[in-house]
Amino acid sequence: MEAIDLFGPKLSAMLIGLALVYFIMSFAPVWLPAIIAFRRRSRFPRPFLFVGTVAALVYGVFSFLAFAVLLPTEVYGIFIAPQLEAAGIAAGARLIRISRFFVNYWWLFVPTVQLALTWYVTSQVGRRWAYICAAPPNNSFKPTPLRGAA
Repeated sequence: MEAIDLFGPKLSAMLIGLALVYFIMSFAPVWLPAIIAFRRRSRFPRPFLFVGTVAALVYGVFSFLAFAVLLPTEVYGIFIAPQLEAAGIAAGARLIRISRFFVNYWWLFVPTVQLALTWYVTSQVGRRWAYICAAPPNNSFKPTPLRGAA
């Protein structure tokens, strides 16, 4: 009740609505493939596996991009850039500003990047899903049976 008194009912309702939209967009890697997999007219084979595969790929690619891009820039900004600045070399100041922007406002980019990755991965995997789920051909070696007493 204190928050409603502090912000007022309109702002509190808007904050709750924005939090709900953020929550729904953050789970796009789960609900978007589920909608596509469970459509009535063309249901995918093994739809739960499709949803799990797309979600794992999206969250994995997102985590990889975050660690492969943000971690080295943060290491540079914390350990290398101050030493260069103390030595009088102003190298990478633009990189530090961009990195600080993403560190401060990462929460704005998470749902939109995940939604874009979800759309891309779902479309790429969805086109090939029937082939992925098909049984592989049995090309195992089958020798001819021995003739006579063995």
